[in-house]
Amino acid sequence: MTLLLLYGAVFVAALISAEALLRGYFRTSERSKAVNHRLSLLAGNENHREIYRDMLKERGAEWRSLPLMQRLRQYYVQSGIKFDGKRFTLYGVAGALAVWLVVQFFVPTNLVRIPVFLAICLLIPVIVIWRARATRMRKFAEKLPEALDVATRSLAAGHPLPAAISLVAREMPDPIGSEFGLLSDELTYGVTLDDALINLNDRVGVEDLNLLAISLSVQAGTGGNLVEILQNLSKTLRDRFMLKAKVKAISAEGRFTAIFMSVYPFLLYSMIKALSPAYFDPVWNSGYGSIIVTSLLIVMAIGNVILYKMVNFEY
Repeated sequence: MTLLLLYGAVFVAALISAEALLRGYFRTSERSKAVNHRLSLLAGNENHREIYRDMLKERGAEWRSLPLMQRLRQYYVQSGIKFDGKRFTLYGVAGALAVWLVVQFFVPTNLVRIPVFLAICLLIPVIVIWRARATRMRKFAEKLPEALDVATRSLAAGHPLPAAISLVAREMPDPIGSEFGLLSDELTYGVTLDDALINLNDRVGVEDLNLLAISLSVQAGTGGNLVEILQNLSKTLRDRFMLKAKVKAISAEGRFTAIFMSVYPFLLYSMIKALSPAYFDPVWNSGYGSIIVTSLLIVMAIGNVILYKMVNFEY
């Protein structure tokens, strides 16, 4: 009993030490990222047009010549992932090897092993891009009211709208800073405000930008107090964000239930496979293993879609 308590104390001490080290590292990393990506590029090169083209290129925003890749291009651009051929190749090879080792352990027959391997290799990049896109959109929507407040104070001080947008690009961290920097560059190079806002919405994908685009377009066409319009819009966006947070908290139980019910069969299969490797051999040897697994995956997918519809609301 004493030895068990000693092991427990050592484990807790190691866990606390690791958490302290990671917390210190991430705090330092956050401080170093206080300046947005666009400003860091401009610090080494003052050619705004070249920086503008390079940022669009590394984000994949110049893939417009491939009509069949439009939807994928849009999701990739909205994820904010910067394309690097060497890193992509390295991660792809390492990921494929890891997936192949896992598939070899869990899937005994070669007839099912290769399709499963290909499906996972195609699914993992989609999930990574989808998660990166969702995280970036959430950060952008959370900081957008603050960016509007910065622009409002600039307009109240007598600055024109392009100068207010440029101020947001300089003062706000990513993803707000870089995206508004690209918006400022487009306005500088002669793109109309409506087209620049459409491009911003295509690069980010946040629904709240539609409200901003409509507000600025209507104000430009009919006139009005732009400062008051942006103040009201900032308040509206904050109220929507608070409502979204409340809905997310209320539906947390359903979302965690869906995640657990989706992961539990794979965890149970892994545990049984590790404890008794030959337990599922009769299923695979019967010839119906692939049919059973495919049917179960389809049923799980349908259940996940139903749960997703139950815990996601329009507001």
